[in-house]
Amino acid sequence: MVVRDKGARMRLSKVSMAAAVPLVVAAAVLPGAGASAAPAVLAAPSYVSTLVGPGQASMYPVDVTQDSSYYFVLDAGRYRVVAVSRSTGATACQIGGLQGSGPGQFGDARALDYDATHNELYVADTPNNRVEVFSFSASLCASNSSSAFTFLSQFGAKGSGPGQFNQAYGVAVDPVDGWAYAVNGAGWVQKWTLTTATKPSTYLSQFNGAGLNQPRQVTVAPNHDVLVMNARDHECDVFNSAGSLLFTVGNGEGTGPGQFSDDPRGVSVSENGNLVFITDSGGKRIEVFNLQSNGTNYTGWTFAYTIASGTGASQFVGPRGLTTTSDNHLLLTDEWGFSLHELSFTPTGATVTRNLFGTAPPLPGVNSPRGLQIATNGQIYMVDYWNQRIEYMNANGSGASSFGFRGNPSQKGAINFAWSAAIQPGTGDVFVANRESNQVEVFSPTGTSVLIFGKNGTANGDFSFPQGIAFDPTNGTLLVDDSGNDRVERFTMSSGDTSATWDATYGSKGMGKTAPAGEFNNPTGIAVAPNGTIWVADTVNNRIQSRSTTSGTWTVFTTTTGSGEQIGFKVPWGVTVAPDGSIWVADTGNNRIVSMSTTGVDNFNATAASMGIPAAPKDSLIYPFAIAFSGDTVYLSDIWNNRVLTLSTH
Repeated sequence: MVVRDKGARMRLSKVSMAAAVPLVVAAAVLPGAGASAAPAVLAAPSYVSTLVGPGQASMYPVDVTQDSSYYFVLDAGRYRVVAVSRSTGATACQIGGLQGSGPGQFGDARALDYDATHNELYVADTPNNRVEVFSFSASLCASNSSSAFTFLSQFGAKGSGPGQFNQAYGVAVDPVDGWAYAVNGAGWVQKWTLTTATKPSTYLSQFNGAGLNQPRQVTVAPNHDVLVMNARDHECDVFNSAGSLLFTVGNGEGTGPGQFSDDPRGVSVSENGNLVFITDSGGKRIEVFNLQSNGTNYTGWTFAYTIASGTGASQFVGPRGLTTTSDNHLLLTDEWGFSLHELSFTPTGATVTRNLFGTAPPLPGVNSPRGLQIATNGQIYMVDYWNQRIEYMNANGSGASSFGFRGNPSQKGAINFAWSAAIQPGTGDVFVANRESNQVEVFSPTGTSVLIFGKNGTANGDFSFPQGIAFDPTNGTLLVDDSGNDRVERFTMSSGDTSATWDATYGSKGMGKTAPAGEFNNPTGIAVAPNGTIWVADTVNNRIQSRSTTSGTWTVFTTTTGSGEQIGFKVPWGVTVAPDGSIWVADTGNNRIVSMSTTGVDNFNATAASMGIPAAPKDSLIYPFAIAFSGDTVYLSDIWNNRVLTLSTH
């Protein structure tokens, strides 16, 4: 809980600071300006070793579909789709495996469906706002050929117009009518023509009935009705093929029969059209309903039964998408159990027949590492993003340990796609920007949950996807990049970290490199200099900003200045104040580290090649996210190469 004390102990006035401070833009500083600033002491770093390498679970499955020979599983955490042999349970072939937005690459994709009539696979590539379509060859897959999947085309783009998406969350095909349905996270279901070998999909129309509140997955029933998971309304909405809402399935929010305790995600209808299976993700169970029909469309439902979590390998940890087969098998993807559960079902119940995969990520090991921090005892703390944990170890990589797990917001110990962390001076407590919980969680140095504060919203002290987090060394207050609200919030922590009090808000929404200083677009990294100057990675605006502690002036840096070629910042994710006072930027989009003076004069630009960093599998570039210092040693999280690197400034 955030305590909003109005007493005199507040260190800053409880007013928004966005419009009250003078604004200065430094992007126009001429080359050579600021040359009198003290030169950087730290030299460009060179590679020493890989502290931690890839540490991935056997699978992070979020959805599944099937044909007569294979289960097609969407492995979101490894950015791939795998074809699993139905007879052996082994992976036969795959597409993807490298995060990206090119043909055949995926971001955090969330859904897929298979058109068995035309042997084509449709994948909802969620953050890239598109649906990708692949042809599939069973014979090539049987020989483990890399050509088993062939990219055909894609449809969709980011935006709010017809045929555009604000996150593409679901996809389902109707090969009989020749339509594909795609879920727009903004609250719509779109209808497209199916892709063919010679003609890509074209947009037809969209519908949303009485309004869809953060819809997720979608399926087409044998009678061609369309079932959509209306997640935040805790129901499944049933439409006819023309887009008219027929009725909703479910008893609302709760833990009782036919209810959903958290966002329901996956949906599938049995081959005979009589049963619908829905994952109650928060309840770690599957709710099953009977569907009633007039012979053409569904007319209603009754509750049938619950498939509860089992134990051991049959435990449901993070149930997501599911599918049914013609021989009455149910396949459930378990994202945080790293498993594919196979069950057989009847009209009255279901039993587990197989549990496939299920191997947890190793320790040490990271999957898309983000924030880094160095404790006073020299231990390194890293945010292991996809593995939903904080990992820590000695400087030489020994003694690796971790804490955290995927859970619900406000659940002690739960880490839900956390972005960064900060270590509190004096106590050593670890403050985690728990991004998808819209909260900050405080842990002891060994992982005991001390406090959770914040909630989703726009009021003072609320968060929308908090990402960057840092302490002000001048007064011990906590600064948080409230990224979804495009602002920075400041908090005072009580003794023992038993409560957090909001003090001030800085910044407001502004888009583009030319937006006024003090305006942000998804700020990510944050650091505070010894004199209290705040440094922010204004990520989507492709710039760095600083705020003077004395005047409150914001200064913008879109590029460095000085001699040599200057390249503008591109999607900078991290910013760090080095021990010599220089500013180091993880300039992710340019695959480099940049060091500059506090006035923006370039010290150096360092790439994988210049630092001697060895190539990762399939990639010779680095994707820097966070930089941390321990004396002359530099630690770097190389996010998409799944590693943390040790560098030296000697």
